[in-house]
Amino acid sequence: MIFIQLNRDIPAGLFSLRRLHRRLSVNHPQFTDINQDLYNSNAGHAGEAYIDSVLSTIHFPIPHILLPNIRIHEKDIPSTQIDILIFTTAYALIIEVKNWSGTISFQQVGQVLQTKDGIVRSMDCPTVQADYYVGNLLDWFAKHDTQLPVHRIVSFPFASTLLIGAENRGIHFAKELPIILRKLNKLPQQLTHYQFQTLSKKLQESNRPFEHATACQKYGIHPSELLKGIFCPKCESRLLKKSNRVYVCSSCLHTPDNPFYDTMIDWFTLVGNQITNRQLRLFAGVDKSYSVGYFMKKSNFPYSGQNKGTIYHVNAEEMHRFLSKKEKACFRE
Repeated sequence: MIFIQLNRDIPAGLFSLRRLHRRLSVNHPQFTDINQDLYNSNAGHAGEAYIDSVLSTIHFPIPHILLPNIRIHEKDIPSTQIDILIFTTAYALIIEVKNWSGTISFQQVGQVLQTKDGIVRSMDCPTVQADYYVGNLLDWFAKHDTQLPVHRIVSFPFASTLLIGAENRGIHFAKELPIILRKLNKLPQQLTHYQFQTLSKKLQESNRPFEHATACQKYGIHPSELLKGIFCPKCESRLLKKSNRVYVCSSCLHTPDNPFYDTMIDWFTLVGNQITNRQLRLFAGVDKSYSVGYFMKKSNFPYSGQNKGTIYHVNAEEMHRFLSKKEKACFRE
């Protein structure tokens, strides 16, 4: 039996939103909007993680791979971002996760109305999006000389959401997944183990993280509007300087090995992909260039130049790597 389940990383957009949120004053004119965006992104990620936990309890009698948050990017195939893709020797299943609350009413014109706290919002119908992804995935399989049934569902994690007009649209609550997958797992197998392994590898190779604009670029915020300082990677309180090379959290008393590492990640995520000693000092609110230089070198980020001309930088691949590496250490779920 072949079984592969990849871990779900916190999306880069959510990662940067969390960092932007902590570096904005509550009096900033965009704080309310960003706070709402952060709430929505956190809810979406929590919903996907909950679906992951439900899937982890389901028995698959056939070879399968679970691919969370996969972005299929390949020549001649439209870029396709899928919340959860289940790929087996018998079928592929696209799960579009919507952690929406309130009352959700599905209209006949590809539109959804959400009623919450007396406010009605109009949104795109997730079934249309999921159907589009089905077509793209079928094209991807055809490009790789494979014919495989592709199914899709839109899944709401929690039954506290009231759904209206969702019947016969492939819309289900998470608790229905075991029944749905039990039926799908009885479908005739289409692929040999070798074909399955080969295509699994190709799917993972075609997964390309989206290159997001920095948070400041997205929201039109100038770096000078961000709060200065060094934040604790454990609890997000401010670090206090104890000596030239020792900083202690004012709240949890954590003493990080490299207090400037997380601050550099803030800069790379929010402002740009390169930083100098002077920029980091201004951003962190410190004035000693030699101690900052020591920690910048200790960070092991790539750099070019020397002495005062040293510039530390990261590319898109390095950004993705340290985002997924640092996410759990930097923020509590």
